Amino acid sequence: MIIADETPTLARWKGILRAVRRDGTPALFLIGATALFFWPLWIAGYRFPKGGGDLWGQLYPVWSFVAEELRRGVLPLWNPRMLGGDPIFSEGQYGLFNPLNWPLFLASPIPPGWVLLRGAFSLWLAGVGMYVYLRRSPIWRLGRSAALTGALAYMFSDPFVVHLGHPQFNDAMAWLPWALAGVDQAARRTHRIPLGALPIALLLLSGHGQAALYGMIAVGLYAFGQAVEGGWPRGFYRIGRLALAGLLGIALAAPSLLPGLERLPMTDRAGVPLEQRRGYEFPPAMLIDFLSPLFHGRGADQFWLPANRVESGYAGSVTLYLALLGVFGTLRFRWTWGLIGLGTLALLFSLGYQGPLYPALARLPLFSETWKTARAIYLVSFALAIAGAMGVEQLRRLRPRTVILWAMALSMGGLVLWGIAPRWAAEAPEGPARARAVTGLRFAAFLAWGTALSSWAISQGRTWLRPALPLLLTAELVALGATAEAEPSPPHRDPHPQALRFLRADPGWFRVDVDPAARDLWPPIALQMAGFEVPQGTGNPMELREFNILRWWIPSATHPAYRMLGVKYIVVPKGAPPGGEGIWPVFVDDPAIDIHLHTRALPRVWLVYRTEVVGHYGEALKRVLDEHFRPEEIAVVQNGPRLNGEGRGRIGVARYSPNEVILDVETDAPALLILSDTFYPGWQATVDSLRVPIYRTNAVFRGVEVPPGRHRVTLRFRPGSLRIGLGMAMIGGLMGLVLGVAGKRRR
Repeated sequence: MIIADETPTLARWKGILRAVRRDGTPALFLIGATALFFWPLWIAGYRFPKGGGDLWGQLYPVWSFVAEELRRGVLPLWNPRMLGGDPIFSEGQYGLFNPLNWPLFLASPIPPGWVLLRGAFSLWLAGVGMYVYLRRSPIWRLGRSAALTGALAYMFSDPFVVHLGHPQFNDAMAWLPWALAGVDQAARRTHRIPLGALPIALLLLSGHGQAALYGMIAVGLYAFGQAVEGGWPRGFYRIGRLALAGLLGIALAAPSLLPGLERLPMTDRAGVPLEQRRGYEFPPAMLIDFLSPLFHGRGADQFWLPANRVESGYAGSVTLYLALLGVFGTLRFRWTWGLIGLGTLALLFSLGYQGPLYPALARLPLFSETWKTARAIYLVSFALAIAGAMGVEQLRRLRPRTVILWAMALSMGGLVLWGIAPRWAAEAPEGPARARAVTGLRFAAFLAWGTALSSWAISQGRTWLRPALPLLLTAELVALGATAEAEPSPPHRDPHPQALRFLRADPGWFRVDVDPAARDLWPPIALQMAGFEVPQGTGNPMELREFNILRWWIPSATHPAYRMLGVKYIVVPKGAPPGGEGIWPVFVDDPAIDIHLHTRALPRVWLVYRTEVVGHYGEALKRVLDEHFRPEEIAVVQNGPRLNGEGRGRIGVARYSPNEVILDVETDAPALLILSDTFYPGWQATVDSLRVPIYRTNAVFRGVEVPPGRHRVTLRFRPGSLRIGLGMAMIGGLMGLVLGVAGKRRR
């Protein structure tokens, strides 16, 4: 009988199947660990984060709007429901281009359970990425137990827990190990350059600028180390391949990056003077929280330091103990020093102006906008997780006598920690805070003994005990982190149903404002979710600054400038007196709120026949905030047409959608058509299909000059930054495909 030799393809598939069987158990373990960590959600019906956070207060209303419009067949680049409209495509934190959000956009309404599952998925993705990276990287090549320990330490570290309310930040952290694994591939084979570019693109598409910037710095340093290690001429070729992978990754992410960079100078955050860009810096006192996050309090409701609440960087005291063994056992390994360097740089940067590094970078582009430096602490957690995994690997490689000595030293350290815990905790406020601090330190001491015992058993050749350390770490991280940001889910019901029916009964086109005293009674985001347009945002620091300045500088609802906002109804607390002349109650049947009618509000679109031309925003703002300004008679136009006539006209709304406005206008004299939506680059106007300019009108709105007669005026949102970004992504994708196919054939 003749048996044919295996073909290379068959051998390759057999190798893949063996790898799947070999690493399948750890992958399933990570799924189980994620489910265990989120037990308050599945068992107790809780949600995260506490207080709703950005997830429910900023992201969910926008996600729901996107899903609703997609169901209608429209990809919304512009959201008219908040402020005077917002270009949501250019705010990466809304995640319009983040692939992990796309499953949510396919459901309308989006089930809250899907949102929670999507947030939990980021942690699992981080764990799998770290496991794959530590197992497959030619730098580390760790065993399964070691790689699993590193994965658990990273995915459940404090930065992930703190940002459960902002999954875009967690996404950037989750893609970091995948990006480093991609660097490993791209550095060694030309046809694997696309494998290096894709995770870089996904990291950038995550949408959080600070997390992505810190992650890309780590990727850049790692790529530099790979190139240097290659020697000459191998290192030269590695530099070329890695540079190409980075450029392709940036090109693939260009549809999000270019609009974001265009928007950045227009935001509230960019308007903060450089000398005031402080706060959210990592306090040096929180170094002890790497040992136990209970020392200063887990969660904003327990945190007692006077500093802003920041993540501690805690990745488990078990991880910390193992990291000591991993570092000191591999000091001759050059990448150990690279790991130490990364952690040190991240820690120094996170100190902000308290440290030596950030003051030297504060005035550089991008760094000047990332002044919440404490968030860089996640790179310290990342380095600790790898060092902890190296510690587990050292238990297999070091002599048993060396491990026994280390275990004995660790046990003695735990004994000392148990004894001095009350003394260290004396700086905490008396009461529950001090009790938590003592408990946290003594729990860390107990884990020191557990780590020492497990390490001794493994060093004695008891291989069946190798899962002990991952299990011990899982128990620690779940015990201290599972409930840190979990709270009972609020009841899902429509607030103020009678008031909603009253507002929906009005077929007009208007905005609904919420008085500051009523925001806790009926938040503006609830009205957005119900489909109404409101002149408030979601509290995002990346909102458009100029509209917010106008909105909050208007002194009262009776001021002439307030009439431009198109606010017909104002929600006020129950029994509140009318807000002034022309404002009176029209709905009082709700036990908590009333609704007042603003009778002097201008329509959402109107015509004026006189203009006042100014040169810049400051002049326009000063003019429209004058108490004698009459927006129904005159418009303040920046570098626009001069009109000084009289006339009459009529406007019909043919279409109003997120990306397009179509109006039928009839006027007997030259007029300026004013739409009370925010002026923003990318809007294009035509009058009877002829392109015409859009003028910044009344400080923040859009104006279009219309000649006498009957005309169709169309405004479409076609941002050039998005078109260029899509073009770059298409070119990058094509180049990646060519490199992959051609390189593989050449090989």
